[in-house]
Amino acid sequence: MGDELAAAIEDEKVTAKQDVKIRYKILQDEFGWDPNDAKKIWCFGPETTGANLLVDTTSQCQFMNEIQDSMEAAF
Repeated sequence: MGDELAAAIEDEKVTAKQDVKIRYKILQDEFGWDPNDAKKIWCFGPETTGANLLVDTTSQCQFMNEIQDSMEAAF
């Protein structure tokens, strides 16, 4: 994640409350994110609004959804 994306999150151009499809397009087109990673953002932090992201970038890993809530709480 670059400084430009962090600034966009802080300026609320990219938010957790935004429609997933819109956020996905912005991350892919403007910031060069991998399409799969842009779809797998679990949460923003701290306090669900900050410029930190928890992203599931695992591949072929089963049962990640089972620990998602625990990971978000820890984040």
